[in-house]
Amino acid sequence: MRTASHRSGKAGTACLQRSALGRAALIFLSLHLATSGAAEVNGVVPRRPGPAHHAPSIVDNTSHMDWNNIDMLVTNHGSFAYDIARGNPGFIYPRGSTKTALFAAGPWIVAKVNGQVRVAMGEYSQEFVPGPMVNGTFQTDSPSFKNYKILRGDTTSSDYLNWPADQGAPVDSLGAPALLGEAMIWSVYNDADPAAHTNMSGSTQPLGIEVQQTTFAFHRPGPISNIIFVKYKLINKGGNTLDSMFVSAWSDPDLGGALDDLVGCDTTLSLGYAYNSTNNDEVYSSRPPAVGLQFLQGPVIPTGTPGVFETLGMTSFHKYIGGTDPRNSAETYNLMKGLNPDGSPVINPLTSQATKFPLSGDPVTQTGWLDSYPTDRRLMLSTGPFTMAPGDSQEILTAILVGQGTDRLSSISNLRTAAVLAKELYEAGFPPGIPTEEVPKVRFDTPRPNPTRGTMYFTFTLPSSGRVRLALYDASGKPAALIDDSVHEAGPNVTPWSPRDGLPSGVYFAVLESGRERLVRKLVVAR
Repeated sequence: MRTASHRSGKAGTACLQRSALGRAALIFLSLHLATSGAAEVNGVVPRRPGPAHHAPSIVDNTSHMDWNNIDMLVTNHGSFAYDIARGNPGFIYPRGSTKTALFAAGPWIVAKVNGQVRVAMGEYSQEFVPGPMVNGTFQTDSPSFKNYKILRGDTTSSDYLNWPADQGAPVDSLGAPALLGEAMIWSVYNDADPAAHTNMSGSTQPLGIEVQQTTFAFHRPGPISNIIFVKYKLINKGGNTLDSMFVSAWSDPDLGGALDDLVGCDTTLSLGYAYNSTNNDEVYSSRPPAVGLQFLQGPVIPTGTPGVFETLGMTSFHKYIGGTDPRNSAETYNLMKGLNPDGSPVINPLTSQATKFPLSGDPVTQTGWLDSYPTDRRLMLSTGPFTMAPGDSQEILTAILVGQGTDRLSSISNLRTAAVLAKELYEAGFPPGIPTEEVPKVRFDTPRPNPTRGTMYFTFTLPSSGRVRLALYDASGKPAALIDDSVHEAGPNVTPWSPRDGLPSGVYFAVLESGRERLVRKLVVAR
């Protein structure tokens, strides 16, 4: 078995040691690992990214999705947000700076073949190889198995003119490249090469899965400029039925400084996220953002009623400390099913009940099960189970999002605002007619949750800073509550509010006024 060792990309430890916070975090991490026994069991040290399995001239590690406020590296073999060539983080926010919010990310896929677990991973080392499958296996490397990047309005670029429709790249009714968003990167890869399956957490026989990956983004005012979408079309091109299958969106979120991160999940939005433990991050200072991954569409599965199907979202969430990675495919499979690595259930310490969604409390209101141990976290959202017979296909749609507020907790609220918008765009089919920068307007989202029995969140986006008045009126038009009357910054904002005692159940109208705009949203208070 390969021995885990320190990842070269996290040799920024020297930088951490220049601050008291960094030294304290390192000492705390060492003591925790020593007292937990993890170092003895797992060789607990962050593992080093393995070298690319293929020649650098073939593997595409230099494409950037840099169309909006995010600059994210995208490869053609199952990894993104990771600078493989240098072993550095590959997710810059805001674009144009040197600040990074993710170290690495990628898809994990697992299934059983004749009762045996098989895994394919996009992580620091990748178990995928570039190109489509032919006759049930991988192909010899070709320079054409690369990332293809196209932009809205540009029909003369080399990638547009040489669009690889023969590899499965999407086309419109006229055979032209089918663009999602305003900038798009497309590539195809597969896990059919047994020699690529060397990751400690995998190292199984191939699944026989081809993955057609579409990465796209919009550049518009507000939260949409803090979102990148990644769509995976999975095709079973092997000869085996894949049973009890799961797909995970995995990431190593280094939110500025690596050792002061906390994580959590929002089950209502199929969202997993990382946020800073204090308002004093070594990179982002007093305004650390929050970063998250979201399932917008999981696999479509039958319900048991003929002709009726359902679309899965996030079916489990998991986290672990860097270096305590799953040691084999069985542990990986258990994590993706929402269990502990040994297969035992995860127990919520507040309820003593089994759960597949640890840390699903709300850090903003300080309620529920919250992460309390800041360190170098990993997080993974999973969806499943489902079955793929030979020739079957499924489409999985994810989003990578950033929320930027005035402090670490308001950044979580803004991240949720972005997640709501991502969901709305998906449900609307990603229309091209999103309001443009030339006509900026105030956006006022439907309050969430609605109906409410407790805290409600009012999310709105301003084209420029200014005073906002947010008031509640009853069904007869009489004032019921003043929720907010203050100056807010340009961009996404969130105001939490709890109905006061004595406010009766019923229908109310929230009225937001900013400048000359007056927007109204309906809500229900349920006692």
